[in-house]
Amino acid sequence: MSKKKDKRVKPKLSAEHALMRPADIWSQDGFIAKASFQGGSMLGADGERIVFDDCVFKDISFANSDWKGVEFVDVLFTACDFSNAQLENAMFHRCEIINSKLTGADLANSKLGHLLVKESDVRYANFNFSGMKEVEFAGCNLVDSDFYECDFKQVRFEECKMDNINFSETDLNGVDLSNNTYDRIEVTLPKIAGCIVSKEQAVGFARVLGLTVKEE
Repeated sequence: MSKKKDKRVKPKLSAEHALMRPADIWSQDGFIAKASFQGGSMLGADGERIVFDDCVFKDISFANSDWKGVEFVDVLFTACDFSNAQLENAMFHRCEIINSKLTGADLANSKLGHLLVKESDVRYANFNFSGMKEVEFAGCNLVDSDFYECDFKQVRFEECKMDNINFSETDLNGVDLSNNTYDRIEVTLPKIAGCIVSKEQAVGFARVLGLTVKEE
């Protein structure tokens, strides 16, 4: 079966960005555009509405801080750290997150559109109740991450580790898991119809359905 064409739109970035320090964002009235951040830590927004548009982040830490409701539009993140960050109700639109950490990040109720997460540590991350359209996880560690009752539209997983991932109450119709690795995942049986799996993975799903697989 041929895979669906990737229609994800990449970040629309300017040719040049003004170099800013993390502390400079508080003088921008909540809207930061055409900026580049390299190194350092971003302190939490603490309830303030912050929008980043056409920005580049490299080696920036958002770890252990409050970024609820933050909006990222046309943003590239490289080697950034979102570990245990509070990102509930956030929006990532036309963004790429490369070689970064999202371990334990809370993105519940977020809106993720045209997003690439590549070669990143996403263990224990929470995406519960999030809406995702044209989102790809490629070469990521998704072990023990949570995708409970998400709304998937063209969501792709490529060569990810996803043992103990939770897809409960998420419709997996059209989602291709065939080239990802896992021993056990959580799913809701009526919602796995149309999910694409390898022959080996199909045996595991058969056991979940209560079937006894006869070894030849």
